[in-house]
Amino acid sequence: MNHLRQGILIAIFIISGTMSGFAQEAKGETGKWTFVGQLTNEEDTLWVFPTDNLKEQHVVVRGNGSFQFTTELTDAKEYFFVTPSLIRGEGGFSFVVTAVPGEVLKAEGYCDKEKPADGLTYSGTRFYRYYTEADMAAKQVQEKSDAQPALDFIKAHPDCESAVMLVGAVGCYAPKHLEELLTQMSPAIRNGRMATYINKAIDNAKEYLRQQELQNKTLPVGSMAPDFTLNDLHGKPLALSSLRGKIVVLDFWGSWCGWCIKGFPEMKTYYEKYKDKIEILGMDCNDTEAKWKKSVADNALPWLHVFVPKGSKVPNDYMITAFPTKIIIDTDRKVLATIIGEDPMFYQLLDQMFQ
Repeated sequence: MNHLRQGILIAIFIISGTMSGFAQEAKGETGKWTFVGQLTNEEDTLWVFPTDNLKEQHVVVRGNGSFQFTTELTDAKEYFFVTPSLIRGEGGFSFVVTAVPGEVLKAEGYCDKEKPADGLTYSGTRFYRYYTEADMAAKQVQEKSDAQPALDFIKAHPDCESAVMLVGAVGCYAPKHLEELLTQMSPAIRNGRMATYINKAIDNAKEYLRQQELQNKTLPVGSMAPDFTLNDLHGKPLALSSLRGKIVVLDFWGSWCGWCIKGFPEMKTYYEKYKDKIEILGMDCNDTEAKWKKSVADNALPWLHVFVPKGSKVPNDYMITAFPTKIIIDTDRKVLATIIGEDPMFYQLLDQMFQ
């Protein structure tokens, strides 16, 4: 999910037992949003976060596959549901849903990334009448960078509030068609209770496109990697120039970065495989020293590490816009490649270099 952040506040909601009323007509409660789940996946715990505040974590525990999550809500927003095992890099699943005050969303099925709409079927109160179809259209837009599924949905359901969830998908993955989508949406929906949600989705799409543009700007291959000196785990200064003679991988990460943590098991495998030919230098960013050191110890990371303090110019010098980012530097300190995100390409490059 790009990723779970530092400073998470945990509030535990434990719901157990069966849900005999699952099939009954849902009734919303003013100022609250309820999500009712009947999932056949084996895991019984879900972490829940509003996507605009990943520090606000809730935990729901399922009983016999069932759970109910209720929260106070004044404005529509998105919530992220994820299993702890996925965060640990051990499989699992995640999904994002749109929460609307006064509404009840029901989901049932097996959450499977290989199936349309994650394999879940949605129902509930008025807002969620066509939510399954809208969710499927949004995922098709994302997968194909094609606005047509969203435009077809709007044409068939111009007065359907669930259509608002298509704004973000089109804005991010088919932005040239965003105005067309908004024009086809009925004025009652565009200017009604979901107006704030729509405008926020538009702003988020603009920011996403800006970040994508930044990510396309990396240090040129063949350019000299800027030297730096930062403190290692023992508080001693370590200079990049002191590692001359080996291929160096600069791994920009943070203890708060779920995708960074998820990638560590394979990184350790490859470090063991090529440690006589490469040196990995972990570059911890946007962190506290205590959390950095604890994460290194908890994940048993065997390579070199330095701490990048807030205000350091190093991330800007290396044009870091996302985490994790790995930069491969040759023995003469020239940039060989930049890999943004937890991408298999990094390991493919290492195999190509050394096999």
